[in-house]
Amino acid sequence: MKHEADIVPRPRRIPDASDFARAKAACAAGAPVEHVVVGQWLLTWGKPGRKTFEDWLNDQNG
Repeated sequence: MKHEADIVPRPRRIPDASDFARAKAACAAGAPVEHVVVGQWLLTWGKPGRKTFEDWLNDQNG
């Protein structure tokens, strides 16, 4: 019997300039940041030169 997956995988959306602009404004205001941006930052974990979220976000275009 083959197990059917309950959750259908979705393609990953790459954040664009407007996502980064909203994230920078939200971060500056102390508000939550969209998952698409945080997820992109999480991909840097475990790699050399990893930065804090705020430093990484400041380096992004948008």
